Formats: sequence, structure tokens, C-alpha cells
Amino acid sequence: MRRLLALIGLLTLIAAPAFAGAPDWTLDWGAVGRVRPAHLGSETYRTDLVPVLAATYGEDVSVSIDDGGKWKMLKAGTLSAGPVGEYRQSFNDDLPKHGFRTRDAVEVGAFVEKRTPVGDIEVRMRRALNGYRGWSGDLAFDTGGRVTPKLEVGAEARLSWADQRFTEEYFGQRRAPPSHFGGPHFHDNDYLTAGVQVGAARDLTPNTRLVAEVTADHMLGELPSRGLFPSRNVFTASIGVVLHWSKSPSRSRS
Repeated sequence: MRRLLALIGLLTLIAAPAFAGAPDWTLDWGAVGRVRPAHLGSETYRTDLVPVLAATYGEDVSVSIDDGGKWKMLKAGTLSAGPVGEYRQSFNDDLPKHGFRTRDAVEVGAFVEKRTPVGDIEVRMRRALNGYRGWSGDLAFDTGGRVTPKLEVGAEARLSWADQRFTEEYFGQRRAPPSHFGGPHFHDNDYLTAGVQVGAARDLTPNTRLVAEVTADHMLGELPSRGLFPSRNVFTASIGVVLHWSKSPSRSRS
């Protein structure tokens, strides 16, 4: 974790001069303490320290460890679309000693977003380049804004999906068979969740923020409910401090 933080810090210092020429940009860098399940379906929780890195460049490019990176390459009125990439972290604590461990995955794909007066509706579809090497997608509604001069809040409601290759590896505890790059397929034993996320950022100084976030997801569909996976609820919570730089007026969303 310390190596990852050091690498993120180095990349931030290298990239910072490039942001100086942008008409509108923000950059957040720091760390949060997080409470998360030992593994999906576990009733045992663990604490860890995770980095925070989030940046926007103009109105069309955004990158963060939490939400991935996306580029609004095509725009038409209130609609936008383009490529998206995400990093999926696997929680593998408290599994059997010789049980299968699902690897973290890098996922790439595309998104379509619709802006409304009260928030944004977004659809994403991605393919994992490594790890379970399957398809995943999300349907989400995001809203939020600055409620006081020093406080921003945001909320998201979402449906998330991953194909049966993910459920076979994670819940079946075995490597999914090799597959070709074919398009997404939907089955009864796919991984499907419904959830909400609430976050807030409080300015402590002009360049320092206290950030907090809580998420709650519930697993749907035909998944194991006993043994290693006694719970269908996935809760996470985090709080920490980030350094914040901006070359823009205050944004309307957190």
C-alpha cells in the first residue's frame, strides 16, 4: 500500500504541470480509512487504508480510482458517450486456505450518459481484460451539489451486473474456463446487485478536504446464501483527508 501511495504521488507531481494549461481542472489526492467485507457475502469486516486520486480535465475527461476513467468523446445536447475504464478490486480475506482467489481486474468499455435537471443517468458496459475476463455493466443515477460554501454532497442509486464467469470464480471458488472475446450474455446465475452510495466533502482549508462515503449493495439472483457466503449485503464506509487543487469555479456536483 505504501508503494502504491508513493507511485500515485509521483504520477501526480508529473501530471500536475499538464493540468496548468487546461481551462478548467480539479485534482484530489490523499487517503481514506475504509471498512469493507472480508469477501463478498461475508458477515466479517476488515479495515484498510486506500489511496484517493481523482481528477477532471475540462468538462469531458475524468479519472479516479473509485469511479475509473471516462472521456465524453461524443456529445449531442444533454447526451454524451465515449470510452470508459475501471479497476475492480477483489476482496479475498477469510476464504479457505487453498480456495480459489479471484484476481483484481482492469475493465474497459463504453458509456452513455443523459444529463437531467436533477442529476445524471448513465449506462456502462465493460469487458475485463484480466482476472475473470467476463463482462460487467451498470445503470446508475447520480445527483448532488454544494449545499454550503464549504460542503458538497452526492448520492448514487445503481444496478450493477457481472456475467456468470464472475460468479463461477467468486462464488464457485474455481477458475472459469477460457473464453473468446464474444459479446455479453445474460444468465440466471449472473452477479446482480442493487445499491446506493452517499458521499460528502468538507473544505477544511482552501486546499484540504475531509471526505466520507458510505455504500450499501444487496446481491440479487441465484447466488449461494450459506457456508462461505451467508450474507447478501455488501456495506463499505470510508473517511479520510485529501489535498484539493482546482482551476475552476466551484462545481455543482461532488
